Amino acid sequence: MTVHWGIIGAGDIARKQTARAICEARNAELTAVMRRTIGGARAFAREFGAAKAYDSVEALLADPEIDAVYVATPVYAHAEQTISAARTGKHVLVEKPMAMSTTECRAMIEACQQQGVQLAVCYYQRFNARHQKARELVEQGAIGQVTMAQARQCFLYPPQPDNWRQDLTQGGGGALMDVGVHCIDTLRFILGEVQAVTALVDTMAYDYGVDDTATLLLRFQNGAQAVVSVAFTVPEVGVDTLNFLELCGTGGRIWTSPLHSKDSRGVLRLLTPDGEQRFAFEQSTHVTLIEAFGQCIEDGAPLPIPGPIPGMEGLRGMAVVEAAYESARTGRTVYLER
Repeated sequence: MTVHWGIIGAGDIARKQTARAICEARNAELTAVMRRTIGGARAFAREFGAAKAYDSVEALLADPEIDAVYVATPVYAHAEQTISAARTGKHVLVEKPMAMSTTECRAMIEACQQQGVQLAVCYYQRFNARHQKARELVEQGAIGQVTMAQARQCFLYPPQPDNWRQDLTQGGGGALMDVGVHCIDTLRFILGEVQAVTALVDTMAYDYGVDDTATLLLRFQNGAQAVVSVAFTVPEVGVDTLNFLELCGTGGRIWTSPLHSKDSRGVLRLLTPDGEQRFAFEQSTHVTLIEAFGQCIEDGAPLPIPGPIPGMEGLRGMAVVEAAYESARTGRTVYLER
């Protein structure tokens, strides 16, 4: 089965990653793209060989040849566009973070369930072969009982005019919403669900209206503790040690870097009293995600890695983000419902 895709919001992230991944995937074809201007849409379509270009969401969703859409607009538009897509029978892959709130996430999940269409969030680090190997090693007991972990993602992101990621009304937050969600989701992918959150979230270096620095302390349901550190305030110098994922247990530790990789390349080290093992991979995170999503459409089943309820991974991740903002605001630990 070939899934015919449409892109809603054919901008920077779609150009850099997802459009190319759709073109390279074995079971996908890029059929149509949508931008706010028809000239921009046509230029994007020519670049990636899409047959059709639109300048409105409604026009793209009315196209009967499109099976699935990739929603890559600013966060404030995700819920409305996902629900509209579901009502026209389109499967939806939506960019992270899933929405502005857990309330919106629930509405998106409900709409897709009612219409019988698939829903997934573009948490492509679940398809990073290094992170999949780290999960496998943890499940095999390679480092014993995991007691602590750390995920860090930092880069320099000074103020930019009209940048929606630096606008609270369009992005919902800053460093925590933009990259913190990847750190949280990757830890959840490996360690399971979060039980409690304590957080510091601040705007320290810049004058825009979103957070530029956040530090979270997480307790997982299995008892493990983890620290998430994200920032828009740190130059990317010494990237191998700046952005990383570390898992520590009673039998050793796993170190992998960089955390935010599109091709699974980097370092994965397993360190135990018996010595050190190194693993290397090359796997496109986005192509693997697109192919897996297409298989789910064909099978009528949710993605095997996020599962079991389509879209639920986005809702649960957003619950952690909301808890972090509440903790930072109140100075208290926030406990999540099971």
